Amino acid sequence: MSQYKELIRQFDKIRSYVRDFYIYGFKTREDFREKSGRTYDNQRRRMESWFGDYIRFDQSGHKKSVFLTLDSGRMAVNPLYQAWKSKTFTDNDITLRFLLSDLLADGQPQSLEQIADGLQERYRCLWDTQTIRRKLSLWEKEGFITKEKQGKQYLYRKALPLARTRPSLFPALTMAVSFFQGIAPFGFVGSTILDFWNETNTYFRFRSDYLIHTLEDEILLPILGAIEGKQKILLTVKSTKTRRTDTLTVSPLKLLTSTHTGRRYVCVRQERPCRLTSIRLDSVQNVQVLQTDEDWDTHMEDLQAALPYMWGVSFGGAGKQEPERVSMEIELDEIEEEFILTRLSREGRGGALKRLEPGVYEYSRLCLDSTELLPWVKSFTGRIRSFHCTNAAVEKRFWDDMEMMENYYLQTGEIANHEQN
Repeated sequence: MSQYKELIRQFDKIRSYVRDFYIYGFKTREDFREKSGRTYDNQRRRMESWFGDYIRFDQSGHKKSVFLTLDSGRMAVNPLYQAWKSKTFTDNDITLRFLLSDLLADGQPQSLEQIADGLQERYRCLWDTQTIRRKLSLWEKEGFITKEKQGKQYLYRKALPLARTRPSLFPALTMAVSFFQGIAPFGFVGSTILDFWNETNTYFRFRSDYLIHTLEDEILLPILGAIEGKQKILLTVKSTKTRRTDTLTVSPLKLLTSTHTGRRYVCVRQERPCRLTSIRLDSVQNVQVLQTDEDWDTHMEDLQAALPYMWGVSFGGAGKQEPERVSMEIELDEIEEEFILTRLSREGRGGALKRLEPGVYEYSRLCLDSTELLPWVKSFTGRIRSFHCTNAAVEKRFWDDMEMMENYYLQTGEIANHEQN
């Protein structure tokens, strides 16, 4: 029987598992059909070792779902960073890491041959010099050791801590890294640096911090690189609704973040069909960078022309779309309800506000997908005197929703009156 091991090889599976089972919390053990139940148990133990203090359970009959309860305003560090800090090591990797750390702890420079001899004499362990050289090269890249040439050989020594080499810089740098790890993309890098310094974030708390963003950073990095290089990418996308997986060849153009939900989207020019669209980052499973897109600048011009007519992230239906005009008349008390005008101006996203008569204002806006405006428009229910849209389906949907709401409240009121009588 194979034993459970705390090893991470494919982060895309970890990302999907944490999101489906622990963030959204809508799946149970019975919903895990990708592999065996034993795989589910192994994954569950791994997650609980990372997030044990934040895990809660919900029992529905004999089914149990697990989820995370997180309050970013009370946390010094994002607990989801633990998913990044788990690595794959063999037994020899771990052994050599500890022995080399101990052997170089005195800070004295040593050649490769001296290190190999020291491992054998002090710890009775024999490694070939090629394995030791690869490990030392990796440590040099990570900043754990320094390498300098003396004659025909290289000497290795343990790197001095930053607090000793830059004592005046260190306190301010600790504050800067503490801020970075909580607010910026790839913040787990800053958290890892603090761990390396044996420091903790004692300066900042972030009230509106979208902790789940860190699970998408592995996807975000190659997309940003492709935008900078004006390259196409091949995306593997798993629908958050149907769970269907598709592959798309696209040219990434811009990243957008919803200030309401915190979801992040990438605006792309899709190759087939040829149109602009937005894709949720949390639905992307894998990114493969392809060749340079010679028409990237043209696609960016099309995006810049479309942005003023976007309400959210939708570019409308397939094919070339003309902007749709939405307009509504609002009745209000100009003295007592001035806050309504403030809302229309502040939240209207560039729409035109016109005073028709005392107490009556018209709000209008051109939009590529007027469906996106409906939730905001309905927030003025009770003050809307008229609503029109050049997209007849959207206008019909609005009035159907109003009728449905009216019927619901009339029915509820009749039931309440009947119960009182």
